[in-house]
Amino acid sequence: MVHKSFYWIFTLALIAIYLVILAGSIVRMTGSGMGCPDWPKCFNQWIPPTATEQLPGDYTEIFLDKRKRKLEKYTSFLNRIGMSDIAVALSKDPDVLKPEPFVASKTWIEYINRLMGFMAGNFLLIGFFMSFLFWKTKKSYVVLSFLALLFTSIQGWFGSIVVTSNLTPWTISFHMLFALLIIAVIVLLIKQIRPSNILESTRVRSVACIVWLLSLIQIYFGTQVRQEIDVLVKSDLPRSDWIHSLSSMFEIHRSFAILVILIHIYLFVQIKDNLKWRSFVMWMIFLLIIEVLSGIIMAYFSVPQLAQPAHLFLATVLFGMQFWLLLHSKSTRL
Repeated sequence: MVHKSFYWIFTLALIAIYLVILAGSIVRMTGSGMGCPDWPKCFNQWIPPTATEQLPGDYTEIFLDKRKRKLEKYTSFLNRIGMSDIAVALSKDPDVLKPEPFVASKTWIEYINRLMGFMAGNFLLIGFFMSFLFWKTKKSYVVLSFLALLFTSIQGWFGSIVVTSNLTPWTISFHMLFALLIIAVIVLLIKQIRPSNILESTRVRSVACIVWLLSLIQIYFGTQVRQEIDVLVKSDLPRSDWIHSLSSMFEIHRSFAILVILIHIYLFVQIKDNLKWRSFVMWMIFLLIIEVLSGIIMAYFSVPQLAQPAHLFLATVLFGMQFWLLLHSKSTRL
């Protein structure tokens, strides 16, 4: 009974992490990242305001000053760890300390995103305490539970850095990639708690590894394209001209998708005789097709807002599924 509860706690934690990612992508889509200018509170309140009248008259100056002080601490930290170039770039970036007006809808979108993160953190905290029930038999449960909680805490802290830097593009990309690390740790733990049928095939193992690595590279390319779009969002360029203004990284990302599709098809060919895993891979390919379609829609229809969170969310779900398959594949070589 305890083992089953432990499994469900981390399953819920994984779902919550995905909800955080989805909520975060909606935050980006709506431009609500600065809806709460401080962290962890929102306008220094646990329940954010719904109207300007609920804020002090000089709220812009108050929270801008707080962000200045936090930015000074952050750039000082970067200098200490040898990242002085980034520290200087942040200090000189005029957008970092650009004041943001209060918009109630954006404030609440960002606040809901934080609530999702709080929920995920609580599931992980409960799971970490539960893991000690298995200390004598499965110490790896404690280790992985701790890493999931630690990485999520770091992710939360870095979220404050993202806000402090006024959504500097590279910080958002790092935030995204670090979320994938959290997913990987939780998926690994769930696999240890309740593993599925093992695929004993050296070829499937090799192909699954290639699928996962190529997809990870593709996600990285996607973050680079997204960084460029984040810069264009802040410009006066019409939305219809965004795609044409992107660097060659967009073309690399688009062309690399063909390779990712082909390797998934090859994986299906290798796994088609296994009824259970064949269905699993078919779902992967189905999600990949929707992922590609969302990318095509963004490329040819001026980057519509609804396509952006779908594209990002599907990429992270696919990442988790690919990693799950990789963990359940086993080489038969001696």
